[in-house]
Amino acid sequence: MGPLVMDASERIKGVLDGSIHPSEISGDEELYYMAERIYGRDALEKMGVEPPVTPHELGAIAPNGNGGVEIPNPDGRATIDDSQKTDVKGRRILIPLIMFLCLIISSYNVSLGLGSVITRCVEDEPAQELEMESSSHINENSTLYVVWNMYGLNNYSEYRLEWSVSQNGSSDVIETGNTTWNSSESARINSRNWIIESPPYSYLSTLYEDDVIVSYSNGSGEQVITILSDNTEQSTYCEDNTRLIWTEYSDLESKDAWGEAGTGDIIDGALIMMFAGLMIISARKRT
Repeated sequence: MGPLVMDASERIKGVLDGSIHPSEISGDEELYYMAERIYGRDALEKMGVEPPVTPHELGAIAPNGNGGVEIPNPDGRATIDDSQKTDVKGRRILIPLIMFLCLIISSYNVSLGLGSVITRCVEDEPAQELEMESSSHINENSTLYVVWNMYGLNNYSEYRLEWSVSQNGSSDVIETGNTTWNSSESARINSRNWIIESPPYSYLSTLYEDDVIVSYSNGSGEQVITILSDNTEQSTYCEDNTRLIWTEYSDLESKDAWGEAGTGDIIDGALIMMFAGLMIISARKRT
């Protein structure tokens, strides 16, 4: 014969005095948790009382001493608010600092050039050492012949040879001329001739490489011609141009990415004004 059906108060009393049948506890969630708190789960398992099974989809909450009802933590909202305030305060400090650093960088680039502290463009090393020499003589017909020999020319460079020939002790200029060519070979010979009516004669010659003077060769009378200057030191573009051109920042090794320091373009001015404005606005918001 099965256990008698008891009303709610009788079942609670039965749990308290231990007279309730184990099957009554198994079928009632509230009685089970009450008995569990009184006798312990191990004792219930020995009596054959199984814990009630609650489907997860029903959203049941395990007992926590409040009848299974979750009570919100009153400090939770305060913790969240404090965390948000800390994040906002950090951003208000960080943003003006970043704008200030950007302003310093953009201003330094205009005044001194970022090329003074970071890697600049790469200079093209001359392929060969350039040399020039000349020789001259006058034949019996008073014709002056001048021959220029040039060695170590760089391929694809543009060269220009200029000369000025005089007579009568350099007081009368016979001719001033030049010749230009794009080099595709490492050596070249040029020659010219003039009629000298009033010796002695003299000539001055200058060799340019890409519009930069690289050598001189002069002579007078019938003396052996000597080279007065050759391979004059050229100023390096990268050392003289340290301002970074922002539109070409992706290729720092190119000469196109660098300009003269102490000057600026529209982008430089716009960056300085933008960073200064953003720094002031963010600093005001911080206060």
